[in-house]
Amino acid sequence: MASDEPRAARPSFRIPDPPPPDAPVASRGQAVAARLRAGLTPEMLRNFDLFLYVSKADAGPLSQRLYVFEKQRSGELKLIHDWAASTGREQRETSPRGERTLTTTPAGFYELDPDRMYRSYHSYGWDQDMPNAMFFNWEREGAQTGLAIHAATGRDVEKLGERASAGCVHLAPEHAAILFNLIRKSYRGPVPRFACDTASQTMSNQGQFMHDRAGNLKMADGYRMLIRIENYGGGNDVAAALF
Repeated sequence: MASDEPRAARPSFRIPDPPPPDAPVASRGQAVAARLRAGLTPEMLRNFDLFLYVSKADAGPLSQRLYVFEKQRSGELKLIHDWAASTGREQRETSPRGERTLTTTPAGFYELDPDRMYRSYHSYGWDQDMPNAMFFNWEREGAQTGLAIHAATGRDVEKLGERASAGCVHLAPEHAAILFNLIRKSYRGPVPRFACDTASQTMSNQGQFMHDRAGNLKMADGYRMLIRIENYGGGNDVAAALF
């Protein structure tokens, strides 16, 4: 078996419907935790300690938010932060540099690049500051992408809670600083390497990891946290199990 072939399909079972917008935060957290956990493989649960769930949906009770879950010793996922966010505008645009691009935030699973964590960063392509920038470790067509989680600036702060970015995940400045400090301080360690398609030179963002010929995960230095981005805003029905 090739060393970069994926293993283990994700578990499949019914995900409870999330609560409506006026439901308590605790219930919303339970709904997101159920949604997140349903998509995690045993390998993901074993090898990561912090999980971020980002809804890129443009509507719904869970939409345009970033949820932070800490894995407990029991294996349960505990919600520790629930913040308004902004993801990509999801449309064709021309950047300030005159380049035509799609301002999308691709759905999938991502790790952070330990070599691209910046307190201060400026986007050349969009001529925009990116405070507390944490770039994804995702290579597409042979090059690292510019996707990151970072603080919103200027009028983008007012747009948190709606699609407003060029593709990155925006947070309030204070929330971006909290997340940056939390990850840098507490979650450095070895993580599984995502599988890579050699033909397209693109890393998997579907949760497929690399394994050696013995079936063991190939590991690399990084941060023991996993990001899940999904175009899911939740339904309108309240799951009976939450109440």
